[in-house]
Amino acid sequence: MASPNVIAIGGDGSDELSLLDILDHVLNSGVVIQGSIVISLGGVDLVYVGLNVVLTSVETALRTIEADQQRSLERGK
Repeated sequence: MASPNVIAIGGDGSDELSLLDILDHVLNSGVVIQGSIVISLGGVDLVYVGLNVVLTSVETALRTIEADQQRSLERGK
């Protein structure tokens, strides 16, 4: 059985990842969470709430921005 700070991935529990491993992977690659909620009454939308969350490290974000800028410069040539 997995300990409380370990998340088991897979069927037999032999492949275990710690919460730190998962957090490290998320911060190195980045995660985008998008969602929306619409509250309507009688078919009329009353409230719309949109959510966009980007979770990544500053280093990963800067690397991505620099790579995008480099690709834009290469296309412009």
